[in-house]
Amino acid sequence: MIMMATASLLHQPLFLMSLLSPLWSFPNSKLARTTGLARVLPLDLCSRCVMLIQAAPSPLMRTRDSGDYTMNSGSCLSTSTMAIPTITGSSAALSACGSSNTSAHPASFTGTQICFPKRQDKVKKRVIWGIEVAEELQWKGWALGKEVTKNLTLKNISLKIQKMKYRSPKTKFFFTVIPQPILLSPGITFTLPIIFRPLEEKEYVDQLWFEKAEGMFCVDLRATLPCHSLTCPRSLQLPTCAVGDVTEAWFCLENVGDLPTFFTWEFPSPFQILPTTGLLEPGQASCIKVTFHPLMATIYEVQATCWYGEGSKQKRSMQLQAVAKCAQLLVSIKQKRPEDQDAEGFQKVLHFGSVAVGCTAERQIKLYNPSMVSAPFRIEVAPDMLAKDHTFSCPTTNGIVPPGEKKFVSVFFHPETLDIRTIDYLSIMPSGCASHTLLKVVGFCRGPEVSLQHCCVNFGWVNLGETLEQTLWIENKSDCTAYFQFAIDCQESVFDIRPAFGTLVGKARMTLHCTFQPTHPTIYSRRVACLIHHQDPLFLDLIGTCHSDSTKPAILRPQHLAWYRTHLARGLTLYPPDILGTMLREKKLEQDKNGALLIPTEAPENVSAPQYPLISPMNEYFFDGTSDIAIFPPPVSIEPTDVDFGACPGPGDPNPVPLCLMNHTKGKITVVWTRRPDCPFWVTPDTCDVPPLKSMAMRLHFHPPYPNCLYAVELEAFTVYKVLQNYHNIEEDCTVCPSWCLTLRTRGHSYFAALEPHIPQYSLDAPKLFPAVSPSEPSYRSLLLINKGSMLLTFNLAPQSSSDISLRPSSGLVAPGAHQIFLICTYPKGNAWKQHIFYLQFNFCPQYLKEVSMQSREEPLHLKLDTCKSVFFKPTWVGSSSSSLFTFRNPSRLPLEFEWRVSQQHRKMLAVNPARGLIQPSESLTVTWTFSPLKETKYLFRVGMWVWEAGLPPDTKPPATTHYMLRLVGMGITSRLSAKEKELDFGNLLVNSKQSRLLVLLNDGNCTLYYRLFLEQCSPEVMDDSPLALQMDRTEGRMPPRSQDTICLSACPNRRSQYSWIISYSLLSHRDNKAGEKQELCHVFLTAVYPLLSILDVCSMGSAEGITRKHLWRLFSLDRLNSYLERDPTPEELTYKVPTRHSTSQIPTVFTPLKLDFNFGAAPIEARPSVVLLALKNIGAVPLDWAFLFPSDQQIDLELWAEQAEFDCTELHQMRVQDNCIFSISPKAGSLGPGQEQMVEFKYSHLFIGTDRLPVLFKVSYGHEILLNFIGVTVKLEQKYVHFTSTSHQFIPVPIDDTLPPRQIYELYNGGSVPVTYEIQTNILSQVQEKNFDHPIFSCLNPQGEIQPGSTAQVLWIFSPIEAKTYTVDVPIHILGWNSAIIRFQGVGYDPHVMGDTAPFHNISSWDNDSIHSRLMVPGQKVFLSRSHISLGNIPVQSKCRRLLFLNNISKNETIVFEWQLKPLDFGEVSVSPMRGKVAPEETIPFVVTLQTSVHASFYSMDLVCKVHQQELLNQYHKELQEWKSEEVRQKVEFTITDKKVKRRAYCTACEPVRKYKTLPPIKNQQPLNRPASWNLKISKEEPSWLCPQLPSPGILCLGLTARAHATDYFLANFFSDFPRHFLHRELPKRKCPSKELVASEEESPDKWASVSKQEKQLLVDCLTAIIRGLLEDKIFHEAVDQNLVEKIPYFCQFWSEQSAKFMAQNNSLHLAPVLSPSSSSWEEDKGKEQEEDELSLGKKEMEEEEEKSKEEEEELEEEEEEQEELEEVKETGKKELEAEELEKEEKLPWMAIEPTRQRMSQESLKWRWQQQLKVIVKEEQEQDEKEAISRLPAFANLQEALLENMIQNILVEASRGEVVLTSRPRVIALPPFSVSRIVTPDLLAAPPLGLHQAEVPRPVAPPPTNTLQMSAPRPTDLLL
Repeated sequence: MIMMATASLLHQPLFLMSLLSPLWSFPNSKLARTTGLARVLPLDLCSRCVMLIQAAPSPLMRTRDSGDYTMNSGSCLSTSTMAIPTITGSSAALSACGSSNTSAHPASFTGTQICFPKRQDKVKKRVIWGIEVAEELQWKGWALGKEVTKNLTLKNISLKIQKMKYRSPKTKFFFTVIPQPILLSPGITFTLPIIFRPLEEKEYVDQLWFEKAEGMFCVDLRATLPCHSLTCPRSLQLPTCAVGDVTEAWFCLENVGDLPTFFTWEFPSPFQILPTTGLLEPGQASCIKVTFHPLMATIYEVQATCWYGEGSKQKRSMQLQAVAKCAQLLVSIKQKRPEDQDAEGFQKVLHFGSVAVGCTAERQIKLYNPSMVSAPFRIEVAPDMLAKDHTFSCPTTNGIVPPGEKKFVSVFFHPETLDIRTIDYLSIMPSGCASHTLLKVVGFCRGPEVSLQHCCVNFGWVNLGETLEQTLWIENKSDCTAYFQFAIDCQESVFDIRPAFGTLVGKARMTLHCTFQPTHPTIYSRRVACLIHHQDPLFLDLIGTCHSDSTKPAILRPQHLAWYRTHLARGLTLYPPDILGTMLREKKLEQDKNGALLIPTEAPENVSAPQYPLISPMNEYFFDGTSDIAIFPPPVSIEPTDVDFGACPGPGDPNPVPLCLMNHTKGKITVVWTRRPDCPFWVTPDTCDVPPLKSMAMRLHFHPPYPNCLYAVELEAFTVYKVLQNYHNIEEDCTVCPSWCLTLRTRGHSYFAALEPHIPQYSLDAPKLFPAVSPSEPSYRSLLLINKGSMLLTFNLAPQSSSDISLRPSSGLVAPGAHQIFLICTYPKGNAWKQHIFYLQFNFCPQYLKEVSMQSREEPLHLKLDTCKSVFFKPTWVGSSSSSLFTFRNPSRLPLEFEWRVSQQHRKMLAVNPARGLIQPSESLTVTWTFSPLKETKYLFRVGMWVWEAGLPPDTKPPATTHYMLRLVGMGITSRLSAKEKELDFGNLLVNSKQSRLLVLLNDGNCTLYYRLFLEQCSPEVMDDSPLALQMDRTEGRMPPRSQDTICLSACPNRRSQYSWIISYSLLSHRDNKAGEKQELCHVFLTAVYPLLSILDVCSMGSAEGITRKHLWRLFSLDRLNSYLERDPTPEELTYKVPTRHSTSQIPTVFTPLKLDFNFGAAPIEARPSVVLLALKNIGAVPLDWAFLFPSDQQIDLELWAEQAEFDCTELHQMRVQDNCIFSISPKAGSLGPGQEQMVEFKYSHLFIGTDRLPVLFKVSYGHEILLNFIGVTVKLEQKYVHFTSTSHQFIPVPIDDTLPPRQIYELYNGGSVPVTYEIQTNILSQVQEKNFDHPIFSCLNPQGEIQPGSTAQVLWIFSPIEAKTYTVDVPIHILGWNSAIIRFQGVGYDPHVMGDTAPFHNISSWDNDSIHSRLMVPGQKVFLSRSHISLGNIPVQSKCRRLLFLNNISKNETIVFEWQLKPLDFGEVSVSPMRGKVAPEETIPFVVTLQTSVHASFYSMDLVCKVHQQELLNQYHKELQEWKSEEVRQKVEFTITDKKVKRRAYCTACEPVRKYKTLPPIKNQQPLNRPASWNLKISKEEPSWLCPQLPSPGILCLGLTARAHATDYFLANFFSDFPRHFLHRELPKRKCPSKELVASEEESPDKWASVSKQEKQLLVDCLTAIIRGLLEDKIFHEAVDQNLVEKIPYFCQFWSEQSAKFMAQNNSLHLAPVLSPSSSSWEEDKGKEQEEDELSLGKKEMEEEEEKSKEEEEELEEEEEEQEELEEVKETGKKELEAEELEKEEKLPWMAIEPTRQRMSQESLKWRWQQQLKVIVKEEQEQDEKEAISRLPAFANLQEALLENMIQNILVEASRGEVVLTSRPRVIALPPFSVSRIVTPDLLAAPPLGLHQAEVPRPVAPPPTNTLQMSAPRPTDLLL
């Protein structure tokens, strides 16, 4: 059944897919597959679908615009996919079907609920330990008292037998069979029945547990009650929609409950859900449609709620998500023509060109949708007053453009009015808020252009009975088809034209045959009109003269026609020729130059005689005298001109119709009627004469020859003056007058009354409107009637037709296949459209009427003005102009001319463009009004516009005009420009590079400003004819009000300098095009720089690690390199701004003036490479690129044939160096941003013995290029070699008045592999001394010494000049066992008094500058110092300088062990604390470097080495070392006896028993090699032995330290302000133990003072005695000493003590007593003892920790302890004396508040009190003297410095760890005020001080107020805390 239903459905695939796609849009499914349909489609739904298909077997395919839906399988595509329940109940993904254009569902589904039953839910299963079992068993729909059984299936899906057992459910409501073990073989299924027995209506929950060897698992048992439950997706994503468009999506709402459920949806706008309400049975699902119709472009996230259940209290929410975007359409013209306008920003114009009338032209426009959403659009034609006049049409009124696609829309032009330029407007409007596009369409209608070869055919004269024929051609010059017809009945006329009608295609010509066959001897002349459809008629004059034997009239010629028209205009045609001849003879008439007659007048000569006017063909055709209106009065007329005999079936002839022929001339005329023999109509008499101004009665007869026929003819008659019948009567040829042709239209038929004429078959081309014409002018149109039948067709104008139209011809006959052209005329009246209805009756039958309706109106002189006839100008700056557009439209069909008229007084302020012009019909024209205020005020103008009809001749006053008044409002204000940034800084810019910045101009005013900018360069000065370094993209512009404008400033500096410019502006006036006053706008700054690179630090590794950093700095000439890098590059260096291959030779050309040496030193062959690390830093402000270029990097790759064949020695050497990579650089190039640093590694490999050189070009892009000569020396093994950097050495300049010149250092480096001994020949120095007054200019302190391999020796020199000049000496330096070198030492002495501030007190090189050094990181190094160099600068001698640094471990999991290795100094001392330690991962520890200078002024330069190890490797080393020592002990006590005679037994090694341990090889002592430890040389292999484990190679951290120590007096003289920053460390006197002192005294030689003479001793004693006596007798000195003792120390006044409190209280008031604390003597003793013990213990601990310290440090500690003991003894003695004095005096002084007393103190008590106060003062002075004496002790100063140092170090360490923020604001805590005031009473003043035994009495004590008590200076014991 399923297959049958599916097969039936497949017969209608489109309908099936459109029907089912919203229900089953499953991903990855195909509805075309039968299996898929069978799997998805329920059975009952299949049957429903089949029934539905049978009910609608042929669905209609209609678009969405018609309201129906197109069933298209492609519209079912899913737009978003989400996990929601499906019709099968599973959680498969159902796609929301959506479309922005069409719906994928039948119209019958809209607003209805589509429900289908839900398939039973599948039981969810799981696999546990190979058992497949359901997760849960659920009972639904159960009833009380009934048992419901369900089966639980267990399946073994594993490959082994499963054994398990189960437990019964705990509750009594679920039970099963008795539990028993279950054995399941692979693939076997076991079914366990479970019975549910409910007892009450509630939910039941239980579990069934299974137990296996692996564990336990359970199956849930659940029985639920019936409930309401609906499910729907949690969220629904609708397709992206355009604003104003509609998209839709579908989702499934399912009833998963057990009860029928009503639902109701609540949703916000712009969403809509259909159906909104519904009912779902249990298990049913409903497809719900969601539509999205946004009105705003935004992201919509709303919530839709579905209420259901009892009372609609339950709800289910769904999130609706959609995105609305604005659609955009780009309109362009397809296949553009030159006259089209399709530019952006302008109105688009579509030109159709010239189109033939009645034809249709097609043009296409392209609509492109660049947005991401479909763009619905509609196209509207501009509304017009009459829809019938729409010549432009667009069939596509609306549509949709898909995203990113194009759509072509056709526009058609179907003109119907000739020679009219038609203009219309199409609006393309996208949906929503997008702006519409106005398309202007223009077309011109052209008609046929038919012309005749001649306008006159002259047959001359013929004899009666003869026939003449002539030809002429008719031509259509246009490319459209033309219909023509001659208005003549050739059968009833003497003239015959063949063909008389026809069709001319475009550019065609046709020959016409004209025949003349006269019937009477007379003059024949007829003007025949050639009617042309859609063109004015043409006229052909046919003339001829017929002679007979008796009658010979005058011969008519074409000249006579011309004279006749002239005479007609002059009124002479009504006179016969004889009268005109008589008047001519009588001189009453004259002849003009053309021979025409004229009446002589006395008019001025410039007034010409009347001429025949230019009459339009239409007027001539209609107003020919046959109607009531005529241009000229007719000479002869006949009435009536149209006769209808009606039905004349016979048998007799109808009655003749009387005719009246009237002669309006003043001469006798002869009338001749033309009649053919077979014509049924004739006039009697056929010839007659009519007297002047008389009439003649005639009769018209009709005799139909055949019955049931139609008859219609045009009879003609020729009238001529009687005198012209004989040519002898003509005297003057100019008096000959042509004949007049009279026509008479007559018709009738011979049908009987019972018979009707045949049905006419025709087509009528009739327009709807009359053309627009000027007022009081007639309007003409042409109609075309084509007889499409096979029978004759007669027509006539019905009597009930409108009387205000004129139709010609009004009756006639049309042959089968022929056509008839009508011309219709009317006079439009009134501005309202008037309808003209006329009827054409065919075949004399009233039933065959054709109603033709046309409309006309008198076109008004009217324009449609916009903006309510008002124009508002925006506020305008006085002196400038503003424009406003004004648009008006010509709603009429006539072109109009307009002119704006502005009064003379307003023309300076108002201007309009164009002021006069032409506006075409239906055209909108925009004029521009310009307002130029003269002052700051408000303006109001009224301007008129005059309108009249266009096309009038020049200098012709229009007959009618219309004027409009326009109101213009403007305001003149003042304003100014400003810049957003008053100072625009380009920052730093490379020289000769370009950079652009935007200058933002602001117009904060309310008017538009026109400005002009000026640029003025302030600095540097502009050279002549040199362009400015700053350029502006434009200097003039326009700024709307409250807007900003951007000016692009382009800077290109050509030299390094600080540039500054001033940009000013002036406002422009459009009135006189002048600029106003210049005003400053902003300043522009620029710093033109070159890339600045500097070498910060240098470090050596490998074989060069023994070279000190300072020596290495000189080897690499880094001072010169840094100084040169700071200069500007030369133009030659900028030849190649970036690294470029430019050379063809092996030695490239160099463009740099600087050449430096990079000397790598020397090392033995095959030693480790010499590695030098340089730290490069970009110290400039711009990024830079740098590169080291080898010669091969600069060479252009040449072909083999172009390379040089021969090379010199230098080239071969360079090639060897490069090929063997002797010198290498890593990296060779890089980039550095401002402030960035980079480490570069230079490596020199010692592969060949000798000196290696390589020129390397160091190139900084857009900067310097420097040639670096890499130099390296490789020596043989065991060869002595001392590397001399150069043959000269420059000492640092020394002043000539320096009595203690500094010691300077000269370094010697041993580059060999063996120690060397140097010896400096000093006898040369003695010669220099002799030449300089026996003063030692140069002194060498250590002229001899030994230099270890790979190390540097420092030779100390003293340069002491005595004159301001340069000293030079050549000193030989001998290397024992090797060569000698002569080094020239130079020194400069200068006079500081002469040089002043320019004196080089300390020539700090770039190496000594501490501010430029960085952290140099060695590759792979995980530990680094915070700084790699310390420069102490200028310091005094005997100073102690410290620096705090940090050791950082950046490793995350490695602990580092470090140890400092310091070399002893020849003078001074350097220390590091701590010397060794550990650094945890990612930890930072501080350390202090201390330099204690000696008493000698000298230079200090050293490298402190710190070795770092990984703790893990170090522990492993110690472990291996311990094992090695144990094995060494074991081998010492063990021995092996070997019997050499016993033959070695051969055995299989495979059978040898496996030994757990192998015997270790014997330990052998290693033979030390005489080589540097840093060089890993190759040694011969020794016998295998267990070598002693080697300490892992440590990492080396080098810390450079430089300083210069000056003598104290010299330092004070030159660096006085820096002296307080330094601490002078004074050595304490070294005290030895008594035993040592005894030994020393014994060993002391008696002649210790032997070198001192007695005279010198006596001189010294006398000098000191005189000085001391002088000081003792000097009163001024005594006063100064007393004053210094009394002087208060401000700082220590902040400390409070009981002595100072007591003293100040006594001095301040006699009513206050000192508030004393308990006696502190005991406390001070205890404190002193504790302090002593602490110091002793501290000293002991330090001695234990630092066992390796020198003996001098121990002696210093001992001396400090002794000094402290002495101080304590002094304090104890002073305290005991004080106590004794206090006991002798008053007993006690209570510590309490003194109450006020009323008793008066006696004079004795006051005196006693003063004495006590005096004693206290004396005591305090003694204590103050003791304190000052203690503070001057060196021990105290050292201790105080140590304490301050420790505190500062702690603070800095805590700050580095983030524990303390040094920059944080200090907090101030205010103490509460004292509640109890203390008042001193007199009785308490006499109270004695407390004794020691009373000090322990507890009593509340309050500290003294800070405003009354001052703090005393701290005691020495206080500082020891």
